[in-house]
Amino acid sequence: MNDTQLSIVFLSGACRSWTTSISIDERSYLLERLFVAEPALPGVIVCEGDKRLGLLSRRVFLAALSQAYGREIFLSRPLRELLIPVRLQTLLLSEHVSLSTACRAALAREEVTRFEPLLVNVGGQTCIVQLADLLLAQAAALERTIALKNEAVERSTKVAADLQAALAEQHQLASELLDARNLAVHDALHDPLTGLLNRKGLFAEVASRTKSGLDQSGRACLLFLDLDRFKLINDSLGHHAGNQLLAEVARRLSAIALDCGRANCIAARHSGDEFVLLCAACDGEAEVMALAQAVHRSLTAPYMLNGQSYTVGASIGAVACLGGYQDFELAMRDADIAMYIAKRSKDRHIVLFEPSMHKVVERRVALEAELRQAVAQGEFRLHYQPIQDAGTDSVFAYEALLRWQRPDGLMTAKHFIDLVEETGLTNEVGLWVMRTACRWLKSIHADGHAGATKVSLNVSAAQIMNINLPEQMARICQEEDLDPAHCIIEVTEQSAMVDPERAALVLQELKRLGFSLALDDFGTGHSSLSWLHQYPFDVLKIDRSLTAEVGQPGGSSKMAVGILYLSQLLGLRVVAEGIEGQTQMDALHRLGFRLMQGYHIGRPQPDWPAPSIMTAPAPSLSGGAGQTLSA
Repeated sequence: MNDTQLSIVFLSGACRSWTTSISIDERSYLLERLFVAEPALPGVIVCEGDKRLGLLSRRVFLAALSQAYGREIFLSRPLRELLIPVRLQTLLLSEHVSLSTACRAALAREEVTRFEPLLVNVGGQTCIVQLADLLLAQAAALERTIALKNEAVERSTKVAADLQAALAEQHQLASELLDARNLAVHDALHDPLTGLLNRKGLFAEVASRTKSGLDQSGRACLLFLDLDRFKLINDSLGHHAGNQLLAEVARRLSAIALDCGRANCIAARHSGDEFVLLCAACDGEAEVMALAQAVHRSLTAPYMLNGQSYTVGASIGAVACLGGYQDFELAMRDADIAMYIAKRSKDRHIVLFEPSMHKVVERRVALEAELRQAVAQGEFRLHYQPIQDAGTDSVFAYEALLRWQRPDGLMTAKHFIDLVEETGLTNEVGLWVMRTACRWLKSIHADGHAGATKVSLNVSAAQIMNINLPEQMARICQEEDLDPAHCIIEVTEQSAMVDPERAALVLQELKRLGFSLALDDFGTGHSSLSWLHQYPFDVLKIDRSLTAEVGQPGGSSKMAVGILYLSQLLGLRVVAEGIEGQTQMDALHRLGFRLMQGYHIGRPQPDWPAPSIMTAPAPSLSGGAGQTLSA
């Protein structure tokens, strides 16, 4: 290989190059902005004054970002402090080093990958390039070399020995050129993390199988898969663990594709935590559902991440027959819509596409746009529902419940809270809820009502994974001049199970700062008594499913009484939820329950005239007490 020619190709701009640099004394948040603003940027040159210290790749930065200390702390510190323990896994070349020799040696030593950026000095100029681009530049140089060799062969026909040597070298160069081209094509069509086909590769594979791009026999089916709450895993455990999870998902999908036969089944990574399985031989919806159920069982089996076992959910959308589609893009769209419906369903993880689903998605898109506008225009409201102390007929606390005041009426949180999480507004809305509730509670205290009354606030799974949540909540209490002892922070067991260790740290810090803690909806999901002594809870809220039969003819109260007894032994206060009638309330009181909540005691409303229950309770209504931010 002629390295001089390769340098000319490289410096002429035949391959992409970047020259972005940053001072080692800059704050980390500036580097994050660079990577967000330039999605194609593989790295930056780190400088100290006029001296170039080396190259910081996007992958190294993300690895540093996933370290144990908090994200906000990380982003506020200078690169000089944070990059000392990080080994810069890049290759520094100079104009005196053979590019082909250095690149191959680095790949052989596994110091770099084809997808890692390199800092190259050629002819006094410094550029940042992807190694894959260098290989393409090498291929272009080889092409030019072949052309030059052809001319040399024509000029040296007089010497047979020289001709034979030139031809042999030409064949070798042609072989290297073919290898480089094949490698570049493979990299363009495959996902570097999982090794599966990427979206471009999937469409290319489908197009290569039939002229129309689809199986016209009607037996082909398409599964569109998405991991549930992958972002929480990725943010809480770090990008390295997230990449581990994605690689293992790809391995499991590849195993399923292999069982189905490679000629009949294609696995691909669409984007992020979305995957696609295209099978060319599925007879009817029953067989498609059986395949989807097998995929779901495989993907929801436990994963070992950072030495611990974690379980994630999966939502699957399916198109049972591709024979009616003339465009594979439309089939992908419909499978994505079905997956969208499955992801928002509480009882279905697998959904077969139906044409009527288009309207559901259109409504969802419109609602998301309205939600963003609602945040900007302050359309959220809080309603408060009392928790009564039956022993004194006073209010123990008010639970703050989120509502959206729309032009067409009031919407409860269960209809939009998942959109709040998807749009990344969880923390913003959650802190607004706390500040608003604190101001309301302070106002009723100022009106001369009982100062011992508390306000109960729900936090979602995304919030409990935020290591800075305790500090943010304490700052709000300080700014609003309200003692944290007046605030009860409610979490559900399912929310804390995303990352039990991090949840424990957040809860312990909230407890240290003076907040009371409540375990909500106990009796649903996994409900383990071990949570009651492993975490610093003060209050246990028993779900309505365990209190509904109390006081009813033939109804059982054993489970509710047992939980009450054990909770009292652990020093916990117990709230019975779902109180819908006086008979039920009296029966629970006789069993030893004092704190109760439900529509019979009081429905959620914007304000209460006094921190005591009205003499005439609201009429009994079916349904729960409403949805909160963690709904």
